[in-house]
Amino acid sequence: MKEDEPGILELLIRHELAIKQLYERYGVAFTEHKDFWQRLAEDEQRHADVLGTLRPEPSINRTLLQESQIKPQAIKLSIGYVESQAERAQKGNINLLQALSIAKDLESALLEKQFSKLSNVASKEMRAILMDLAIETERHRNAVVEMLNAQKQ
Repeated sequence: MKEDEPGILELLIRHELAIKQLYERYGVAFTEHKDFWQRLAEDEQRHADVLGTLRPEPSINRTLLQESQIKPQAIKLSIGYVESQAERAQKGNINLLQALSIAKDLESALLEKQFSKLSNVASKEMRAILMDLAIETERHRNAVVEMLNAQKQ
C-alpha cells in the first residue's frame, strides 16, 4: 500500500459510512419503512465510530492486512458499489424488493465476516470490537432477510 493511500481501517470506516448513506437513501425512497432503514443507518454510523476507536492501535492496519485477509482493493470496490446503489436509490431507479436484496447481499458478504478469522495476533480489545461488528452484521442480515421475506408474501 502506498504511503498516501488510506489504510485498511480508514477504508473500513468509509465502507460503513457508505452503507449508512445507502440506508438513509432507502429510508427516503421507501417512507413506509423509514424507521427500519434509519435504525440500520444509525447502526452503520455506530460501526464507523467504533472502528474509529481503533485508530490509536499501532498495529491495526498491519493486523487487518495480514490476519484477516481483507484486501484494500476489495474494500474500495465494495465502497464504489455501495455508492452506485445509493445514487440509484436517489434517482428512484429501485423498488423495495431490490433494495432489500441489495442490503441482504451487502450484509451477507460484508467485510466484517473476515474479522472472525483474526488470530491471537490482534489485541484483546481489537478482537472484541471486531467480533462485535461481526455479530451486528449478522443481526442486520437477519433483520433484512426477515423484512425481505415479509415483502415477498
